[in-house]
Amino acid sequence: MAAVKELQRDLENKANDLNKLQKDIAKNHQVRKKYTIQLGENELVLKELDLLNEEANVYKLIGPVLVKQDLAEANANVRKRIDYISAELKRLDATLQDLEEKQNSKKEAVDFQATTKNSGSAGWKRQGIICWSLEACGASLLISSA
Repeated sequence: MAAVKELQRDLENKANDLNKLQKDIAKNHQVRKKYTIQLGENELVLKELDLLNEEANVYKLIGPVLVKQDLAEANANVRKRIDYISAELKRLDATLQDLEEKQNSKKEAVDFQATTKNSGSAGWKRQGIICWSLEACGASLLISSA
C-alpha cells in the first residue's frame, strides 16, 4: 500500500510541475505580448521621427513635463529602445522554447505512466505479477508475487 501512495505522490508532483510549467509559459506569452506592443509603438514613433525635418522641435514627456529634445538624440533613444525590446523578445523566445521542451518531457513521463496502465495486465498475471491501477491519477503499479 505504501508503494501505491508513493506512486500517487510521484504523479501528483509531476502534475504540479506540469502545471507550474504551463503557468510559466502563459506568463511568458503575456510578457511577450507586452513587448510586441511596445515594439510596434516604438517603430511607429521612429517612422514619425523620420518624417520630420532637421529643424523640427521634438519634445519628450518626462513625468508631467514636456522637455525639448534634439531630433538626432530622440532618434537614437528610440532606436536603442527598439534594439532592447528586440533583444528581450529573442530572450523570451529562447525561454519559451526551453519551457515547452520541459513541458513536453513532463507530459511524456506522465503519458508513459498512463500507458503502463493500459498495457496487457493479463500477461502480467500469467507471470505472477499483479497490476494495480490508480484510476484517479492514470497510472499503474506492478507488484511481483514471486
